[in-house]
Amino acid sequence: MKEILLEQELDQNPTLNPPTGDWNTLNETIAPVNAPLARTDLSIWAESGLDIALTCVERVKGSLIRSAELFREEDSVRANRFFLQCVEGLQRFMEAIRNTKSAMQLDFTKIPTDMGNLSDTEKSLLFILKGMFQNQERKEYEEIADKIEYELLTNLSAWTGALGALRNSLVGRN
Repeated sequence: MKEILLEQELDQNPTLNPPTGDWNTLNETIAPVNAPLARTDLSIWAESGLDIALTCVERVKGSLIRSAELFREEDSVRANRFFLQCVEGLQRFMEAIRNTKSAMQLDFTKIPTDMGNLSDTEKSLLFILKGMFQNQERKEYEEIADKIEYELLTNLSAWTGALGALRNSLVGRN
């Protein structure tokens, strides 16, 4: 991510420095809007975008669990490095979601999740990440582990459930 930098501090403790703007700034940081898809790319995303997004989110979920473990073990250097990889995975997930949403012309307000609808779930994801970045700036590693385990993984599970149900409903139509 352009806006997130891994800084090596004097004590060799890397931190993430997120953007400090509003929702749109954070959302554009996680999934840049200014990358239009070519017409051929749209058809590919329409066919396989949900599978790509589901694969991304499942990989990230596994990595986030390990990141939380490292934060709890107070291995902040390794935890921060691992967490950066998770954030990059979340960026790929959000790009896949944005491309799939565009290609399939999905209205996230009409797709139900355990948290309301996908639009609510997306806003919640951005809110959780913003809080985690703030925790990281303050070196509150136990809080990051808590947010991963109790908020972020729950949010990503809502994505998994909704996207899986959407994929299954589309497969049933074909």
